[in-house]
Amino acid sequence: MFARTARGAPVAGPDVDEDGTVADIPCKHVVTVHYTGSFDDGEVFDTTRGRTPLTYVEGDHEVVPGFEAAVLTMQPGETKRVHLEPKDAYGERQASLIYSMPTVLIPNSDDLVVGEMIYLMNSDGYQQLARVAKVEDDGDTIFDFNHPMAGCALNFELELLSREPCDARDGNEGGGADA
Repeated sequence: MFARTARGAPVAGPDVDEDGTVADIPCKHVVTVHYTGSFDDGEVFDTTRGRTPLTYVEGDHEVVPGFEAAVLTMQPGETKRVHLEPKDAYGERQASLIYSMPTVLIPNSDDLVVGEMIYLMNSDGYQQLARVAKVEDDGDTIFDFNHPMAGCALNFELELLSREPCDARDGNEGGGADA
């Protein structure tokens, strides 16, 4: 099993497939990590520094695949920097996730602001988050259901604080935090 370094060279790592994706992990652990995430231009989009570190269960897909693969190769106390291509983060942007509808059919369309994130009901009755991409009073409104960071390469500075068996925390294999 292999993970990819920031430059794409394979490195040995537990439970990481040769393509750098995280395999199913039979013996899960709760990991606690500090991170700082940034875009290629250096803009920081999130950090746990100065607040509670992120805790999650390895293999439960609670974080983006490249983040999880990088942490899997680390030992507690270790720090590293990783560069994730979009496919290892939030994926590429998908044109199939852009929806258009006539503005006149949207209740309270005057309240829509381009760039804002809103919840819309899908055909199955579930709410989904979308970005308002375009609003034309006498035309269409465009909604983008892609993740806001889809298509973006991401950089992470990671520090693994701990890795404990799941039952050490709560006696089961779940309950990690979102990231």
